[in-house]
Amino acid sequence: MTKLSIFSDDTQAAVAFFAAAYESNEYFIRNYSRCRELLLVEKDPEGAAEAVMFGIRHARLLHLDDFLLPVIYIDWILPELVQELKKQGIPEAVIRDSFKDVEIWIHSFRKYHKGQVGLDRIEWVFRSLIGKVRRFGSLQFEEVTYEFPFLIFENRQSGKFQALACPDLMIDQDGYISGTNGRRVKRETETFLDFGDSALTGYMVDLESGIVKMDAPVLLNRKEWELKLAPGEKAVAVHIPEGSDLSPDSIDSSFHTAKNYYENQILVCDSWLLDPHLKHILPETSKIISFMKRFHKMPVLTGQPQILERVMGFDFTMEALEQFSCATSLQTSLKKYLLDGNEMFTTAGFMLWR
Repeated sequence: MTKLSIFSDDTQAAVAFFAAAYESNEYFIRNYSRCRELLLVEKDPEGAAEAVMFGIRHARLLHLDDFLLPVIYIDWILPELVQELKKQGIPEAVIRDSFKDVEIWIHSFRKYHKGQVGLDRIEWVFRSLIGKVRRFGSLQFEEVTYEFPFLIFENRQSGKFQALACPDLMIDQDGYISGTNGRRVKRETETFLDFGDSALTGYMVDLESGIVKMDAPVLLNRKEWELKLAPGEKAVAVHIPEGSDLSPDSIDSSFHTAKNYYENQILVCDSWLLDPHLKHILPETSKIISFMKRFHKMPVLTGQPQILERVMGFDFTMEALEQFSCATSLQTSLKKYLLDGNEMFTTAGFMLWR
């Protein structure tokens, strides 16, 4: 067990107990070598996660503790990962904070697997381990390709923002992308976006409610509005780790510190924490409400709202709602809100970062 371990005592004990079984098997040594190459040389967390999944399947064949395997691999590679991140100029404190995400997801696995130590969010954790996702205080940041189907404009004089929907989106009767939450589509309209020489015409997003306004298209004067972000361009995404301090001072500190490491002016995010409907189940003074209000909102297509798994549990289904036993005030408020026939939404958002 390396002195640089970022694991809890329980995790360290499990790794120490089972590591020998993997170390003595030539397949796992080769599998680990491939994973190491993908992480340290190719910087490919997706490929490394796929390689580990083959190792997990092989461990299952041998009746070993299968999902402990990625934890063991992380323990083996940790010193080299730290050195590599230091070469990138990342301070040791940021490295250690970023690595905290590993134990967060190990704890989540243990919660839903009867206390077993393991890890199944492998690709996501690998993104933190190679420095793609970095934690600064309460929040994580990641350079990404912007993919939300909305063009973001800023007024050159007032600084006001507008977002216009990309063409060919199907929007339902309430302004959400058709299929969101698996909800019934009673009526849908297709978006368009027309770039003229002096103006562009399309459907605007209500940046407070996070829905596309389909009653009538809007026209933006191209001299007055600057395109700030479009799909395919580089952006910085914000992620909110479980248990983060969302107090305004902590969030301000995270943004201020992280800004020294990124060039983009606009931050993007998608989360249950951006849903405007949170104001119906949380008090106005809530830290979550304060965080939500920082962002301009846009709709995002998801099969079910993220809040269900994050607040109720990863094994939660809507069919179990009525019999669900609440343990927190947020669960109680959410349950009542949903049973009253209301909906929650995973919501995308952006904010200026200056």
